[in-house]
Amino acid sequence: MIRRAAERRLGMVGETYRQGWAGALLRSARTLAAVGGVGAALLGGRSRPAAVGAGLALLAGSACTRFGIFAAGIASAEDPVHTVGPQRGDAPHNAERKEPR
Repeated sequence: MIRRAAERRLGMVGETYRQGWAGALLRSARTLAAVGGVGAALLGGRSRPAAVGAGLALLAGSACTRFGIFAAGIASAEDPVHTVGPQRGDAPHNAERKEPR
């Protein structure tokens, strides 16, 4: 829920979190985190191999999140629409701002 709200607030810059290599990594991270969490909750106390597998899935999900956010930052910096637009005030969230008096 927090992730969706953050992506909505980012507006057009948030597209980089859903597309390309960054999008694939972040989708993988969500899947790995869900599998790891469910595995740890259901099987972690009963089976050591299951607990290790769940822990590895959580670790891989964390790594995918880190590298996905890094890849999204690079993709955003390489695209002039995402760098020049907000600086010029073309972004919708800048249209509402008024100059200080």
